[in-house]
Amino acid sequence: MKKIIAVLIISMFLVPTSLAKNSVDVEIFNALNEKVKEMKISYEDAEKIEKGDLSVLGIKHDFGFSNYIVSVGGGKVFIPFSRERCFFRLLLRPILFQYTKGITITKFGANYLWKGKSIDDYGLMLGNQLGMMLGFIGLHIKIAWKLREDTHIFVGSSILFVGYDRLG
Repeated sequence: MKKIIAVLIISMFLVPTSLAKNSVDVEIFNALNEKVKEMKISYEDAEKIEKGDLSVLGIKHDFGFSNYIVSVGGGKVFIPFSRERCFFRLLLRPILFQYTKGITITKFGANYLWKGKSIDDYGLMLGNQLGMMLGFIGLHIKIAWKLREDTHIFVGSSILFVGYDRLG
């Protein structure tokens, strides 16, 4: 009897209490074919991904005015056919900027190309940077200086945002 109890106790420790879920290795690449993340997910989540639901991976897809932008920097900004020092409106023309010193923080959706630091779905560029915004809606302020580069402030959102952090 003692041997049977001992065998049952040992088998209780050796047999798993629940069946292990099978998992799938998933690799996530960005538009430049660089590996961003590697993770394991269950077969049920893999089936959701095959159906097009990418929320399992933590990828959020937005479209429209989805890239929220706060950008402050000293440098050059080119807005075609515009001489204004500031505006608060929708501007469908491209805005090209090149900062020698600046900071840009953006929350991106599905429509971005980013060469900078990113935390989850937020991007950060510090220092020497350049970029382009298309379909900007929000506030732009230009502070002109005589002996140094102009300071530009952008607060708003855009349809398309391309950023390149030269230092990062």
